Amino acid sequence: MSGRLHNRITRRRMVVATGAAVGAPLALAACGSEDELEARSEANDPDLLNAVLAEHLAVRELAAEPALAKAAGPAVGTLVKARLESIGQLTSFIEERDGTRTSDPAELEEAESQVEALARQLEASIEASLDAIGGLSSAAYRQAVHRFITEDAAALAAVRSVLGEEVVPDAFVFGPAESSEESG
Repeated sequence: MSGRLHNRITRRRMVVATGAAVGAPLALAACGSEDELEARSEANDPDLLNAVLAEHLAVRELAAEPALAKAAGPAVGTLVKARLESIGQLTSFIEERDGTRTSDPAELEEAESQVEALARQLEASIEASLDAIGGLSSAAYRQAVHRFITEDAAALAAVRSVLGEEVVPDAFVFGPAESSEESG
């Protein structure tokens, strides 16, 4: 499991990522921390959106492999279609803010198989989106990034199932602390 995502999950991020309560992710993202509210500026939007875009380019690159679609199942086809749409939408948002869209995908996550690589890349994509969402100045941008998080989370659950991993990572269920069985 990717230690990067596992160690950075907070309850706030869990609610945002999983959509556990109707409207809660957008409400939490719209609030942001005091630092995020101060940093919210249209000038920051292109950089934040490009970070999300780079991850979406990497996910699309991995998911477009024909062998992966066969190995990981129908969720990959849905994911490819969703990422094509999100790439177009992110590009539009970046251009609205007079930014320059990145064409470079994020660095691909290392893994033993293509299916595992996709799972790790989806985790990285969710992390990048969570990092960006609170700093975006526009509610429409935050709403779109929230949708991307839920799409990635749904695809990640399907891919984790194919890998034989728990569909919901332990970090979402138990948090980083040891359970009483492990410590005792």
